[in-house]
Amino acid sequence: MKSAVVFRSQTGSAKTYANWMAEEVGCIPEPLENIESAAADAELVVFVSWFHAASIKGSKRFQAFMAEHPEKRYAVVAVGATPMPCDLWPASEHEEAFRRSFPAESYPDLPWVYCRGGFHFERLGALDKIAMRIYFKMLEGEIARGNKREQIALDGMREGFDDCNRSYLEPLLEQLGLRR
Repeated sequence: MKSAVVFRSQTGSAKTYANWMAEEVGCIPEPLENIESAAADAELVVFVSWFHAASIKGSKRFQAFMAEHPEKRYAVVAVGATPMPCDLWPASEHEEAFRRSFPAESYPDLPWVYCRGGFHFERLGALDKIAMRIYFKMLEGEIARGNKREQIALDGMREGFDDCNRSYLEPLLEQLGLRR
C-alpha cells in the first residue's frame, strides 16, 4: 500500500515522529504544505503535528484534504509536551484535546495516537515565548496552592526535555494493521 506522511513541526519533535512513521510505511515525510503532491497517489495518509493551545496545528488543512479525498485512509499522530497517560495525566485528557481538532461526530473512526515529544523554549517563536512566560506564571500560582501536577509540568518546561520515543507509535501501527 502506498503511503504518505505529512507533518507540521515547530521545535522538531513532530518531525522526529514523522521521520519514524515514514520509515514504518516506506515513504519520505513531507511538510503539510506539500500534501497535495505528497499524498496524490497514496492510499494511506498519516498526519503528524503538535498540540498548540489544546488543538492540533494544521488540522484544518488536513481536514480539507480529507474531505477532498474520502477514498483514502487517514491517521494522526498528535505530539505534545504532557506526559504519556498516567495517574496525573489520564488518557481522557489527551482524547479531549485531540477531539477539539477532530470531533468524534465528524471523525469517529479516525485512528490516532498521542506521543510525548519535548519542550525546547529556545526554539519557540516570539509570540509563543511570551505566551509560555504567562503560562509559567499561572503554573507558579497553582504550585503555591499545592498542585503537584503543575510543579512537575513547570519543572520539565523550565529545564527543557526530549522524550521522543519510537515505541509511542506502536498503538497506531497496530491500529493500521502494520503490526501483528
